[in-house]
Amino acid sequence: MLPPRPEEQVVTPRRILIVDDDSGARECYGRLFRRHGYEPCLAPSGTWVESNLASLRDIQVILLDHRMPGLTGLQLLRRLRSSGFRAIALLISAHVSSEMSAEAGRLGISRIFHKPVESAALLMSVAEAFTQFQEGRPGDFSTGSP
Repeated sequence: MLPPRPEEQVVTPRRILIVDDDSGARECYGRLFRRHGYEPCLAPSGTWVESNLASLRDIQVILLDHRMPGLTGLQLLRRLRSSGFRAIALLISAHVSSEMSAEAGRLGISRIFHKPVESAALLMSVAEAFTQFQEGRPGDFSTGSP
């Protein structure tokens, strides 16, 4: 059997959901990922994500800020998981506690980044998260360095 011709190959967009109440950070992450071939979806809050969940079902990776008004990143992820949302999740926070790390591990957070986040480390972890998603593997929990 011959492989499909290039024009017949379907390329799945690498969609990443970025949830951050800080519009400057959200836009910066969006530009970074767009420049590297990802399709970012920018969300200003957990409430926005819940309201638009039907259009986000094909998201493969989610990057969450932890401290946001309304729902924290972990609260949002808990709700998403209970609704069947299977994206690989990464968390960003300026303040990481042992309790937060433990809860993140229980929720299957692939990695926690301490602010400020280095672009190269973030890009590498996101690439790994897409690979994990495509292979159907749960994330290996770790805490990222600044």
